[in-house]
Amino acid sequence: MLKKALIWGAAWAGGAVTFYFNREIGVLTVPAIIFTLSFVTERENVWVWIPAFILSWLWVFLARDSYSGYNSFTYSIFGVSVFPIVAWPSMLAGMHFLVFVRIKGKNRWYNFLKYFGCFSFFLILAEYIGYNIAGVKLSSGTAYPGWPVLNIFHCPWWMQVGYFLNGFVFSAIIAYFSDRKDSWNYVRQRVN
Repeated sequence: MLKKALIWGAAWAGGAVTFYFNREIGVLTVPAIIFTLSFVTERENVWVWIPAFILSWLWVFLARDSYSGYNSFTYSIFGVSVFPIVAWPSMLAGMHFLVFVRIKGKNRWYNFLKYFGCFSFFLILAEYIGYNIAGVKLSSGTAYPGWPVLNIFHCPWWMQVGYFLNGFVFSAIIAYFSDRKDSWNYVRQRVN
């Protein structure tokens, strides 16, 4: 456990330093670190990337016009900023590798509630830090007042619902497969 914490801690520190000096490169480095480390230290849970990528990229595709630009990020693919393309799956998978695996509940429903609660907390925290401290702003976000007091979520209401819906669905998928008998190993054994 200590070895894993040291590996992840050093990787996050390296990613944070990279992000500090060059946000664009940092945005690509941190997800690459999470992806690589998940294959090194979390092999039994690497399947988490499948729903993370599917949900995230479906979401970014549906909301692509709103993700046309950020004040801090200029890299784009087909007119969509690279930031949400790599940030969403990395956040979902990172939540699982760093938080969800430490949550043990009585049953799937209890796990789901804990997962979604943690996701919601960290989403709000990430939005707050990103917007108010790091200064990351959607170009289209100037038209929306955002949440009062916290000054976050400067986007249409449907995008705000989508942000939490991503976490809701991801948490439900992870909670469903967190039961040992329904793990991917169990499924693989039954198929073979």
